[in-house]
Amino acid sequence: EWYLVYIFYLRIDIVEICHNMAGIPYLTLFAEFKRTSSEWLPYLIALHDIGKLSPPFQNLNPQQKQRLESEGFSFGKSSTKQHHTIVGRLLLNDYTAEWPTNLRHAFLDIVSGHHGLYQPEGMQDQHNFDHIQEPQEWGEMRQHAMTLLESYLCPQWPQILPHPANVSAAIAALNGFCILCDWLGSDGAYFTPKPSTPLPDYVVHSRKRAFLRVQEAGLFHTAVSDAPTTFTQLFHDFSALPRPLQHAIEQIPTALLNHPTLTIIEAPTGEGKTEAALLLARRIAAQRGTDEMYIALPTTATSNAMYQRIATHLQKRLGLETDVQIIHGQSFLLQDDVAVNSLINGEKPEEDEAAENWFAPKKKALLAPFGVGTIDQAELSALNVKHNALRLIGLAGKTIILDEVHAYDTYMTTIIKRMLNWLSALGSSVILLSATLPKAKRRDLITAYAGQTEPDTLNLDTYPSLITINAHDSYTPTAPIPVFQHGKVIQLDTLRLTDEQAQEKAAWLLAQVENGGSVCWITNTVSRAQAIFEALQHAPEIDLALLHSRFPLAQRQAIETDILQRYGKPAADSQRPRKGIVIGTQLLEQSLDLDFDLMVTDLAPIDLILQRAGRLHRHERDLDARFEHKMPRLFINNLREKADQHIYGDYILQMTQRALQERATFSLPTDYRLLIEAVYTEAEPSQKDEALYKAWDAMDADACRLEDEANTRLADEPLPNYPFYRNGKWKEFAEDEDSAAWAVAQTRWSERETITLIPLVKNGESALIAGAETVEPVSLMTKAPRPQQLCLLRHGLRVSAPKLVQAIKRAHAEQPTPLFSSALLKHVYPLWLTPTEGGNTAVYHNHDLDQPVYLHPKLGLVFGDYQI
Repeated sequence: EWYLVYIFYLRIDIVEICHNMAGIPYLTLFAEFKRTSSEWLPYLIALHDIGKLSPPFQNLNPQQKQRLESEGFSFGKSSTKQHHTIVGRLLLNDYTAEWPTNLRHAFLDIVSGHHGLYQPEGMQDQHNFDHIQEPQEWGEMRQHAMTLLESYLCPQWPQILPHPANVSAAIAALNGFCILCDWLGSDGAYFTPKPSTPLPDYVVHSRKRAFLRVQEAGLFHTAVSDAPTTFTQLFHDFSALPRPLQHAIEQIPTALLNHPTLTIIEAPTGEGKTEAALLLARRIAAQRGTDEMYIALPTTATSNAMYQRIATHLQKRLGLETDVQIIHGQSFLLQDDVAVNSLINGEKPEEDEAAENWFAPKKKALLAPFGVGTIDQAELSALNVKHNALRLIGLAGKTIILDEVHAYDTYMTTIIKRMLNWLSALGSSVILLSATLPKAKRRDLITAYAGQTEPDTLNLDTYPSLITINAHDSYTPTAPIPVFQHGKVIQLDTLRLTDEQAQEKAAWLLAQVENGGSVCWITNTVSRAQAIFEALQHAPEIDLALLHSRFPLAQRQAIETDILQRYGKPAADSQRPRKGIVIGTQLLEQSLDLDFDLMVTDLAPIDLILQRAGRLHRHERDLDARFEHKMPRLFINNLREKADQHIYGDYILQMTQRALQERATFSLPTDYRLLIEAVYTEAEPSQKDEALYKAWDAMDADACRLEDEANTRLADEPLPNYPFYRNGKWKEFAEDEDSAAWAVAQTRWSERETITLIPLVKNGESALIAGAETVEPVSLMTKAPRPQQLCLLRHGLRVSAPKLVQAIKRAHAEQPTPLFSSALLKHVYPLWLTPTEGGNTAVYHNHDLDQPVYLHPKLGLVFGDYQI
């Protein structure tokens, strides 16, 4: 009997983990049974590994089998082929026969699917169990174990068990919760088996360790606030009155917020959408009992900027304790990390590695009570990847805020719609923020969440717009929402400067700030931005900044912070440079609260141009502080280069040119809806307009292809009365954020493979991180400690240039480095650099490349020669 007790010590640890996390809103589907969850939930979690008490599992380890045989155990003719998850399901099939149907389905599916893959329906047939051919004593031992667990966990088994309305959502919720408990409860750093310790004594020990484990995982923090639900009281640190959009949030009927809702907020930049969303999240929390939320943004840069705003909101306004962990998905800071040291328990090595990887910062952001990260981690919850149930429970019951929804293409929107299916089924409220959406996209998003199209009673043509809807009811203000920045008129002008005219672009920019002012040029490509910045280098008395995606992450974060301090809302006029020029890519257009006196943009889709224009005269300032730029003025570099067409598609660019060609100005917000609908019309152009029709036809074919690619990778929808995974979709896609292979569950479609590089300078058997002055040398010959892995990732940068990607992968395959076999670095590559004269710049040479690659402290990663 000692072995029986021994094997269930691990399960007791997991059960104690479960007890400590029962109050977290992962299992919002069982809200009506939350009070009695301790009577049934821990027992269900404890039974998930009952299949390990069987000859197939104990056969896996020869030493274990020999030890058991020496104790008198018999293995008979048992097969080793049946996985313990299947054995467990077969064993419990009859045991659960009288349970509520949906709970029974969900429970059996966590038993067979807790290793991340659900099992085909035929696996539950009883005749499969006959193949095990185990001696009778094993069945008696399992029954003894179940009796032991029942007496310990649920001496008063509830007379009524929950019957979740949506079986698919219940499967995902229970399975994700079980995996989380399993991984935390199998952490060898906290739980060491003590087979000689009496069971009552071990229970006391386990309870203390489990509390500590959950606490140190950051899952124990108070996530319920008693903060007020009116704007003036909640945002007590604001001196200004609520803006009209924020006041409109207060008018949403409270009864509507008693149920999970989808809210779509459309308004120009500068109208306070973020604060409106946070106010609505507080109102929802007051009704639903938890303030937990996840904020998903388009890019790393935007999530960097949002991180501090949310941390301040939690502490100063919601009054939550100061040690609340808000997990920033891209920070790669040690305090955001949770290491899991899995016990060796007969599992495959990849299972232990999966647990270790899952608690890296960017994934843990979903599991923490409050998280800020990119949309990609949330999107993976809707894709057919292993362990996606963990992402689903990380989002379940929370308020999910998705910003910049207009920025997502057909491929990403298809995934987001499936994600909305799941969030609705899991009881999560969703808030979508956008400058403005085409009507067709808005309709699709509403249908995905609420299962209905926009009701006829909604006023859909007003702008700004506020819609709150669920499967039962909807709301939109009866009167138009006034704008805070009333009647902002932006003057339009055009430039026509090619990529070869970087010097002319620089001269034009210098002329604009000759007498003072802050000017920004947003380009569509990194190489354009670098070329303009390079041409400006020797201009005197100019404050220059360059921001793009080809800087190492830590440096990019520092640049973002600097730009926000100089050109953001908190910056006083005295902090702004007298003559400032900022050059950047699309990173500048999304969620960064910046204010410029003059703006230039490459030709882009109309919604992005409007978004970029929102950085013009964004905040009220003394007009004298804007020097000669007292009227907001936007210049469009009106060229459709091949690179622009590749990024955005020629049709939308042509339609944008046509929508703006007769205009000398546009008025915000009056012209928002008009311009968006003019460009994103659903009408097919006439074939008489050959150039436009050809571009439309290419766009339509591309959209169909991208929708098909996304649909192929989607997890099945959460059917209320049928397990979602039984629809015949058995292809599992690998979860890899870098690869462009067909079998990868990409969250953003790209024909190019993207890889993450760590810039290193080799010094014998160690290396230094290029450009990181205070970092200690890293050993190349061994796996790195976890803190060092996180430090390396913090200096990584992503590239997709095909020749460079292939050259680096080939070189790494020919001469692998032991350092990069570390758990968090397995899909990361070294960029071996050699310092140039002067030491500021490092160069990468590879015989497979036509030109060298430089890492420059001011330009970032540069392909080819440079002049600085």
